[in-house]
Amino acid sequence: MLPQPALYTSTASGAASPGSPHQAFDPSLEQFIRQGFLVLPPAGSLQLHDTIYSKAWAINARGPEETWKLADGVLAAIPELQQVLEVPHVRSALTNVLGEGYMLHGHRHLHVSSANNQMWHKDSYWGFRKIRKHRPRWLMMLYYPQDTIIAMGPTCIMAGSQYWTKNTEHTECGEDILLPNSGVQSMFLPPGSPSTQTRALHEAKAKYLQQDTSLVQDLELTVPAGTCVLMHYDLFHRASSRSAGSTAPERFLVKFQFLRTTEPCLASAAFLPIPSSPAHPQLEPILGDIRAWYCGIQTEHCNSLLSERAKDAEILSSEASEVDKVAAAYRLGRVGARQLLARALTAEDEGTARAAAYGLTASGPSATASVLPLLTNASNRVRRHAAFVVGETAKPEASTVTALGQALQEDSSKEAKCELLEAIGLLGARARSLGQDELCNSCMQHVLPFLEQSGVTWAKTQTGECAAYAILLTAGLRGQVPPQVLAKLATVANVSKGGDHLMATFAAEVLRRNGTAVSQIPCLQFVLPGAEAVEPPAKRPSPSYTAYRVQPHQPHPVTSMLRSPLEKAQWARPEVKEVKVASYVVRRPSPDPFGQDFKVNWPAPEVFLELSGETWQTRMDTSSYVST
Repeated sequence: MLPQPALYTSTASGAASPGSPHQAFDPSLEQFIRQGFLVLPPAGSLQLHDTIYSKAWAINARGPEETWKLADGVLAAIPELQQVLEVPHVRSALTNVLGEGYMLHGHRHLHVSSANNQMWHKDSYWGFRKIRKHRPRWLMMLYYPQDTIIAMGPTCIMAGSQYWTKNTEHTECGEDILLPNSGVQSMFLPPGSPSTQTRALHEAKAKYLQQDTSLVQDLELTVPAGTCVLMHYDLFHRASSRSAGSTAPERFLVKFQFLRTTEPCLASAAFLPIPSSPAHPQLEPILGDIRAWYCGIQTEHCNSLLSERAKDAEILSSEASEVDKVAAAYRLGRVGARQLLARALTAEDEGTARAAAYGLTASGPSATASVLPLLTNASNRVRRHAAFVVGETAKPEASTVTALGQALQEDSSKEAKCELLEAIGLLGARARSLGQDELCNSCMQHVLPFLEQSGVTWAKTQTGECAAYAILLTAGLRGQVPPQVLAKLATVANVSKGGDHLMATFAAEVLRRNGTAVSQIPCLQFVLPGAEAVEPPAKRPSPSYTAYRVQPHQPHPVTSMLRSPLEKAQWARPEVKEVKVASYVVRRPSPDPFGQDFKVNWPAPEVFLELSGETWQTRMDTSSYVST
């Protein structure tokens, strides 16, 4: 039997802010960045978990394929799962790792154990491939509604493996799957005796990590009902098989994904918190960078002997293991060897280039100038890695955003475009935290052309999803977006006739933060908080009104009072690419109250928006606006 993981015990709601040079890093966060996971105590009542288990069992009883057909609809099919996500210590742990304003991703899945043993692997990004991020921006949460024992086939994790990946350019598979000595790539182990399969698992790990297998630990998640496990998205893991002839009930788990949507705040202190105990020497450079990132601190470049730099440079360019290369690159980043790392970014060897990208993130904002010229490199791999470095390190400046936007216009692979889009989003997030609204709007203008649905039901649009995520990052916790972006997001969120529902989830999250509710009907409607959507005028009776027609930018009490909510309340149809308001028609029951100084507290007016010859109507609550 494999050793069991320890329970998460911290009650902290976020990373400890450094207050003195002797303040320790939050223990739970330290465990997460070292081992890549946290096991949370059971969340909710036993009755809640029994109900969820019974519903999962009923779905699976119709046939194992039913759990796959359910796909991302599991939360709708078992709404009690929402209660698990709202348990205070679950929310606290998610906030601790991902920061305020984390988002539940649109992909989730109901898994059931089987007779098949999986190979060690890292999940794809819903079928796509991205550069795997060391800094925790994306994680999985596994929820177990029943007591899970060995006979059921528990989930196995390779603790501490989240920072080591593998070369992938030779394969179209979105997952990173380790290979046994046979060299056969498969998500499942070949049939054979338990000892044969165990040997294949050990071969795959040793073949990959070489002499560094002591950095990781295999664990089985045998947990009580209601347990949630937070995992760094890039942790190697696998499903084990049910014991042959076992009478134990099915083992279910529901997989959720969560994303960070804000950047850590800059700290005023110029020192790092001290870890409670030292880590493995090959791991410590990575952990130091992540601790600094969480605390919003740029680490000072330390001095090193030229001989040490030369040794690390030799390791980086050699056929050393993944662990050795990544550790050497981080050490080079810490001493400010940016030009050396930038040259390594263009190396023919995929592992060398990937490690150099990670090392450059540790060298701070100064790395931006070293890699910006590489955004126009002919190699898609170089362009991807350069964009990744810029996104992780650059200060929010207009020239950098422009360079990323220009690179987006190049004939790049979808993977390169996605890294460019996410880099713009990360700069936008930093700009938002600094109150740079104009730069945020510029970021969104560069991203907006890539926010396109495919029109095919359940189609996946990788660039579209990354563009929507970039807008979410830039919009901030209040969902601050210009009217034309808001209109486009609403079109994307309307997937009633097909499209990328994951992209729609990002769009809907921005709309939710903005305070805009979206009604899922063929003719998309915007409804402001407190507003009531009404039918087009032709379908309504015509009471006696006094009408006022004003141009959108004409100085007028009506316009100055209603312009902001009206711009948010533009009506759009899915086929309309650009919404332009020709004029507002504001109709109020007589007598005319305008021209007076007063707080608007009379019955809500009706507002007609004239769009390309068609007129739509909404009734708006203006009680919170004052005329000027």
